[in-house]
Amino acid sequence: MATPSSSLMTGSGRRTSGLEPNIAAVLSYLVMIPPITPVIMLLLEKEDRYVRFHALQGLLLGLFAFLGILGLEMVAQAIGFVSRPLEIILNIAIFLSGSGMFLLWIYLLIRAYQAKSVKVPIIGDEAARRVLREQ
Repeated sequence: MATPSSSLMTGSGRRTSGLEPNIAAVLSYLVMIPPITPVIMLLLEKEDRYVRFHALQGLLLGLFAFLGILGLEMVAQAIGFVSRPLEIILNIAIFLSGSGMFLLWIYLLIRAYQAKSVKVPIIGDEAARRVLREQ
């Protein structure tokens, strides 16, 4: 996991949500599937890049996790009609990817509460690029 650029590491001092930046960042990850709280934080916080980065990263990660696991479930269901062993292997892969997402979610919650930014590969890069482009 990479660390974001220094401009995203701390809050800008100007807050439109009225929350401390680390609390707002934690709320950005609170309900990721479906990504409800990231959307709320993006709507509430207009100024603080730190909070917007975490909200956008939480939104993208929640969408990726939801669509990825849904897609794997559909493939496993379809393959189940052809080969039961392949369906079992895919279900194990679904379980492992869901467990990995859960552990990543806990890690992001803890790091956000500690006011530390963590950039998830690809998703975090896109979130940082979009937040920096807004300013």
